[in-house]
Amino acid sequence: MTDATLLVYGDASVDISMRITNLPSAGMDTAASDPLITAGGSAANCAATVARLGPEVELAAVVGDDLFSEMIINNLVSHGVGISAIETTSGPSAVVMALIDPRGQRTFVSARGPAADPLLSDSYLDILDRAAMVHISGYSFQARGSRSTALHLLREAHRRGIPTSLDPSPLFATHYDPLSKWLGQIDFLFPNAAEATAITGAPSPQDAATALRRLGVGTVVVTMGADGCLLQNDDGTALFPAFPNLPVVDTTGAGDGFAGGFLAVILGGGSPRQACRVGNLVAARVIAERGGHRGAPSVHDLRRLADRWGDAPLQKAVETLISPSRAVSAGTGAGR
Repeated sequence: MTDATLLVYGDASVDISMRITNLPSAGMDTAASDPLITAGGSAANCAATVARLGPEVELAAVVGDDLFSEMIINNLVSHGVGISAIETTSGPSAVVMALIDPRGQRTFVSARGPAADPLLSDSYLDILDRAAMVHISGYSFQARGSRSTALHLLREAHRRGIPTSLDPSPLFATHYDPLSKWLGQIDFLFPNAAEATAITGAPSPQDAATALRRLGVGTVVVTMGADGCLLQNDDGTALFPAFPNLPVVDTTGAGDGFAGGFLAVILGGGSPRQACRVGNLVAARVIAERGGHRGAPSVHDLRRLADRWGDAPLQKAVETLISPSRAVSAGTGAGR
């Protein structure tokens, strides 16, 4: 385990998942099967995934005071995520309905509830005193309240020289204003291909990554599903294939899992290229099970798979989680 602390901010929700054969048209109905209720939310998924891999993680979030909030918090604690910066407000917690088609692709219907509210206390600032990195979920930018907290947290991290990362959301991508320029403060950005092209207007993931770098982002990693991921930073551009060895059961949490695996390697002192390999494998493990982070692997799981496949670069990347060389710093770990 590293002594580097990751502070994550964003949504913590309950996910209600069902399998369907097709989406109904307006006014119609469809049959569903295998209902499943799990703890989820983009930020919570990422935090739980990182914690499973060793680094110390604290989640800053707002939840309701219903039975779902108890489920959310208990799940985070069971994964080793710190909850000192989680606030409780009156009313229901955030709820996401996830409809899973026969290919494992998910469609979301979300009620963000208190996740759209700002954090009212400054307890997360205390965590910054020992944080090695700050990660923000892009869903935080979908409402004025949570957006204000996200921007304040990014400003504080930037002022203190703490590296930052951001996982955009579809609405973030379509509404980002390049004239605001604050995206240039992000050290690691994890858009999927659609988000990357929506933010920049570029025709391809590689062109989008180049455009994002021109905005000032230190390291851009475009996730591309079955096509793996594309990394672009000061060392150039590289493609890393996905791992087809595992089944696709439910794509919920794929991007969150990738970001979690990537950040765990960076916090352990690994390189962005090593982080891409581990991120791809973590994402593959997450989508091999139902739920946003029920399939989040341990370091032992990753090492076992890397050894079974005889994948030497992956084995070396996983070793950064077992024997971390250093904590990330703004000067060496930001990928600039």
